[in-house]
Amino acid sequence: MYRILTSQRRLLFAISQANLPPISGNVFPHERPFHTSYIQLKKGRTRKKYIDPVIVKQVKTSKKVADIYDDANMAELATAIGVDIDALSDSLIELDEDNVKLLGSATSLDRKTVLDVCSIHGIKPRFVYRPNEEKLMKKLSDEADAFPQPPPPPSELVRRAPVVTIMGHVDHGKTTLLDALRSSSIVSTEFGGITQHIGAFSVQLPGTKSRVTFLDTPGHAAFKAMRERGARATDIVVLVVAADDGVNEQTVESIKYAREAGVPIVVAINKCDKPQADPAKTRRDLMQHDIVVEDMGGDIQVVEISALQGTNIKALQEALILQAELMDLKSTPKGLSEGVVIESTTAQGLGKVCTMVVQRGTVKRGSVLVAGTAWGRVRSLTDEHNKTLKEAGPSTPARISGWRENLPPPGEAILEVESEQRAQEVIEFRRRRIMDERAEKDRDVIEARRSEEREIYLQNRQKLLNKGMRYGSTYHHVVMKEAKKRAMEATSEPTEKPVLRVIIRSDVDGTLEALLNVLDTYDSQLCDLQIVDFGVGAPIDNHIELAAETNAVIYCFNTPISAGIRTLANSKDVTVEQFNVIYRLIDALKDKLSSQIPPKTELKQVGEGHVLKEFLITDRGKKKQPIAGCLVDWGVFKKTSIFRVLRGSEIVYEGPVESLKCENEFVSQAKTNTEVGVFLSDKNIRFKEDDTIEVLDKETVPQVIDWHPAGF
Repeated sequence: MYRILTSQRRLLFAISQANLPPISGNVFPHERPFHTSYIQLKKGRTRKKYIDPVIVKQVKTSKKVADIYDDANMAELATAIGVDIDALSDSLIELDEDNVKLLGSATSLDRKTVLDVCSIHGIKPRFVYRPNEEKLMKKLSDEADAFPQPPPPPSELVRRAPVVTIMGHVDHGKTTLLDALRSSSIVSTEFGGITQHIGAFSVQLPGTKSRVTFLDTPGHAAFKAMRERGARATDIVVLVVAADDGVNEQTVESIKYAREAGVPIVVAINKCDKPQADPAKTRRDLMQHDIVVEDMGGDIQVVEISALQGTNIKALQEALILQAELMDLKSTPKGLSEGVVIESTTAQGLGKVCTMVVQRGTVKRGSVLVAGTAWGRVRSLTDEHNKTLKEAGPSTPARISGWRENLPPPGEAILEVESEQRAQEVIEFRRRRIMDERAEKDRDVIEARRSEEREIYLQNRQKLLNKGMRYGSTYHHVVMKEAKKRAMEATSEPTEKPVLRVIIRSDVDGTLEALLNVLDTYDSQLCDLQIVDFGVGAPIDNHIELAAETNAVIYCFNTPISAGIRTLANSKDVTVEQFNVIYRLIDALKDKLSSQIPPKTELKQVGEGHVLKEFLITDRGKKKQPIAGCLVDWGVFKKTSIFRVLRGSEIVYEGPVESLKCENEFVSQAKTNTEVGVFLSDKNIRFKEDDTIEVLDKETVPQVIDWHPAGF
């Protein structure tokens, strides 16, 4: 038997008799009242009592609200609720002694523990998600990238060899001088007698224990960027000026780059063995550009040499050694290595390869390097003679293979990092930064375009308002109307511009850059020039297929072309041209552009005469027709030619003639000193005595492209 206790009966009776209003407001689940109460009186019997609902008022809490990560650790929780770590540790141990294992760890706390801790400290928690990791990366951008190391302590510094760049105007003897300095033969291997790459060479100066790293930069106008990189990667600049030619355009440019880089200059006046050499004039020319040599009261060393004859080469070596000693060049072979990319290319069997000059540290096989958005682990390390190096210390030029994905761009800083994972993090960050910068630029372009389109819309809308049209689509009323008008004009005068599509393949990245810089100057309106593709390395099957699809010409610079590629190109009717000298490639490109332009028709004068008298004749009862009685002064009057009638400087008539008549006979032509009657197609033209008659023939003349890049 189950019975209700007396106290329970009294409670239920009081509740049933209470006159309470209906429920309103929010009711929490554990505080929700029962609308019906089932009271068990005896076994098997119940009595149903209806109870009015109870109002539950929600009391506003005065607790402090704190935003807490849903996976917060101890340090993050302490910061969020505003207590120190010791107080939080005491609270955790107070809750459960097993929480000792959480002290000092970065383990995430479960939500129940966080709620209990917040209850102890009177905090109302509000759980939030962590911020987006990509946004956090942007805030911590400086930490994600790789940077050069701080200066080493003086105890680690050791003397290093100077890096010397040979600079000057084209054909002033820079490479011949380098040839004399290292007793080799570079000039004989150069196409066209000009340097077309930056070469890095380490030289043991004859008769000394000193080593010098030389950079030989091109002098041609197309290699401007190479010369600038050479000046920024060097310690000393040797400015070569020909005594028989003096200061020229690239000489001035080299002085500018050396000044901007803050590099000391040593002047070498070359070709002093020539009869027309004038070193004194060269000195005066240099003074106009603030290059004052020592023997004229300045502080810049000057040596008169003849690189071809080997004259005074030793004196130039001594000047370089003296300048290096004054600069007290030092670096450290310890720590992570740093350097600069001189040139980069692809080599068969090695893949992506770059030439670098080490500036700090020691590069070894297995070192992980980053340069721009390229990275790699050093697989092979060789010198300029392709001999294997165990390591490369400061001021050493080295050829490195093992680059992944991209070629390191010339002039880019090379930094060693701790691991491949770190290298990939740096590259990923740099790529993201480039994309963000590009997106920012694109956004500015889009905004400018929208503003321009908005301005056009408002102008067109105003046109409609001026016409009294206040409704309807501006686009259809104005824009479409003008577009149709332009389309009609274009259809009536078809002027399809010819186009030449090209694919550029180069041996090294620096030369490719020079070629692209030259092509960027293309501004002719006679023919469009489109670069379909470009890159480093010899052409492959894909390039032939692409050229066949786009009707492009492949220009190869200093790259070998295999017999298989030539066979495939012939079968696809693709033109592949190979060059070793840059100005010959540009000349061939200009000729190809000229051949794309249709020839133009010009009028060439083939005869001239003057009017002796005008005759009026009646033709079959019609009105009188004027005929010019002319004397052919020179040349030939042909019936098929164009006749121009001049009265003073005024053109009275220009067009065909209907007939020519000599001595009552119709003729097809009349020669010099012959009197001929000229009957025009236009019968309204009247002649006067001494009118000039010019006879013109149409002549087809080939057009030449009006593009003349600097230096070509």
